[in-house]
Amino acid sequence: MKNTSKILNFVLAAALIVLAVRVTLLKGDKTGNNSEKIMEILMTRTSVRSYTKRKVEPEKIEQLLRAAMAAPTAGNKQPWAFIVVTEKEILEKLGGRLPHAKMTANAPLAIIACGDLNKGFNGEAQDFWIQDVSAAIENLLIAAHTLDLGAVWTGVFPMSERVTDVKSILSLPENVIPLAVIPIGYPDAESKPKDKWNPSNIHYNGWNNDQTTDIKQEVNSNGKWTKQDIMKMTFNPFTVFSRDWFALTAGEKDNMNTMTISWGGMGTIWGKERPVVTVYVDRSRHTHQFMENNEYFTLTAFPEQYREKLLYIGTHSGRNEDKIKVADLEVKYTDLGNPAFEQGRMIIECKKLYGALFNPEGFGEVAKQEYSKRDLHSVYIGEVINIWTKE
Repeated sequence: MKNTSKILNFVLAAALIVLAVRVTLLKGDKTGNNSEKIMEILMTRTSVRSYTKRKVEPEKIEQLLRAAMAAPTAGNKQPWAFIVVTEKEILEKLGGRLPHAKMTANAPLAIIACGDLNKGFNGEAQDFWIQDVSAAIENLLIAAHTLDLGAVWTGVFPMSERVTDVKSILSLPENVIPLAVIPIGYPDAESKPKDKWNPSNIHYNGWNNDQTTDIKQEVNSNGKWTKQDIMKMTFNPFTVFSRDWFALTAGEKDNMNTMTISWGGMGTIWGKERPVVTVYVDRSRHTHQFMENNEYFTLTAFPEQYREKLLYIGTHSGRNEDKIKVADLEVKYTDLGNPAFEQGRMIIECKKLYGALFNPEGFGEVAKQEYSKRDLHSVYIGEVINIWTKE
């Protein structure tokens, strides 16, 4: 009996640790690093329609539902209800009756998100339940992605035949309307997200005739760049990366790429007055090949108003588009021909001294956890040869 109790306590403790890690990731600590992770979660979430036979753990089901119920809701009415289905027979019935939810039959779990009309507003505002439950579904889908689960939103309401079928299968009362069936499980294959960015969907300050409006901010490119004494620069090396979100850029004219970084270090190595910057690049990133093939790289720090542009270049690949052009950034070149950005407030130019993949044999527990489900980073040490700041 004691052994059983110890095992249960261990399992509960492990579950709490996992939950704490997930909450920390989603909550963030207001640093660029966590902001980048959250943006990565949003940009990589995708619909998953095929699953392994592995069951979804009860603690993960609760996390999904907690995330759903954390959604915004008009007047705090919370007019939602969730039906959790794990029985194979019911899953097969749902998959057999719903034309766009056939994958439910082979999923280990489905959550049916419903609106409870008795909980919402009356009269003209009654349909706010649709917005509230939709927000809850989106929260659930994002939470599933962070928990290494796959899920897909399959619509029920307002298709009357689908609503009737689901209500019949689940014996729902008259006041409860199923909005969507969400099959959930562990993905049995990798699903790549679609790039849905389309600037033509954006309009500023009203609807205008030109529907090709892109994200544009006032470009502060009229300032004067001033070369600084490297060894007299003063800033906090522990916050400069996470606060400023440097754009790491490598290559040459007409053959270059850039990415955002929020990890890095500054110091000296191989000599008391050899200032260096250390950066880390995931080898799956397009910029990795430019770091490998070029002797120099630059880091551009931007004013706060460019955060949205940095989010864009940090979440889109240069393999697929000219993301620098889409983000409306102006490339400038140093005297050595290395690319950086005119809109920046500081440029650090570096000569590569070292570059290699992390060696997993040297990993401690933090690194082992970090790289248990992601690709390795390459480490690059660059000697700082020039720094410019803009007045």
